[in-house]
Amino acid sequence: MAHGALSSMNDSNHGGAMIKEGGLKTIGLIGVGLLGNAIALRLSLGGISPIVFDGDPLKMDSLTTPPFVKSKDAVEVFASSKVVFLCLPDSKIVNQVIHANLSSLTKGMIILDATTGNPKDTIALALELSAMGIQYLDTTVSGSSVQVSSGEAMMMVGGCRESFEQSLELLKLVARKVFYTGASGTASQIKLVSNLVLGLNRAALAEGLVLAKAFGLDLVQVLYLLRESAAYSRIMDTKGEKMIHAEFEPQAKLAQHMKDVSLMLDAADEMKISLPFSETHFDILERGKRLGMGDLDNSAILKVIESLGKGLGS
Repeated sequence: MAHGALSSMNDSNHGGAMIKEGGLKTIGLIGVGLLGNAIALRLSLGGISPIVFDGDPLKMDSLTTPPFVKSKDAVEVFASSKVVFLCLPDSKIVNQVIHANLSSLTKGMIILDATTGNPKDTIALALELSAMGIQYLDTTVSGSSVQVSSGEAMMMVGGCRESFEQSLELLKLVARKVFYTGASGTASQIKLVSNLVLGLNRAALAEGLVLAKAFGLDLVQVLYLLRESAAYSRIMDTKGEKMIHAEFEPQAKLAQHMKDVSLMLDAADEMKISLPFSETHFDILERGKRLGMGDLDNSAILKVIESLGKGLGS
């Protein structure tokens, strides 16, 4: 598998010739939830005025800061854009959006799909669109919406190498580092691997803090010492404070990570391998969703683990 760090985002104010060609409405974005909103912000900070659409009017209303250009529908986004970002909940919705708008897709268009989706669906869609002269790249993001907004996220991209290179300057507006991972589907696969490790690190931190709280320890001190110890993981920097202060405003939702873990387990079943920690993790996340925590930040897994000792929501 070809791979490599091709760039750091050292020049975030220049979009490159392809971006500027044809005016500010050449970059589209469909799906303005937490991630989509953050990507739209990064593009605007880089001098790009993305034309955006989401089927949820409330999400469209959340985009109030110029220079976003609001579209009336996905057709207008595809028809107006040479490059389109997709930031949708799952592969099923990606397929629905693409196939409902096939007549608006034009030869030479590049679709950058930032959805954490099913790698098999990604590969199939890339093959279908390639036959039409349209390049579909799985463009996965490592980092929360807050990290994307601040330019600290990383992107992994699979698909046509030439189309990736054409899009690189645009991607550098969004991400601190951009990696090319190889053929279509590889970035989606690596994203699931990354999310598996990241999610279990988050769950381990939450469980450790639950134990520390039961001991009656000072959680601020515990978090500090964990960061200084061999137990350190970067999740402590992004989620530790949220956990100890019970601040669960979503940066990435618990239910969304449950969907990702489900994709991991489906892939494991197909390949006849076992992911025992992820099976347990899924059960904990599913419990959290049943308890009404699905729309909280994924750091709220701490609350779910605490609930296991209180006999809640069996």
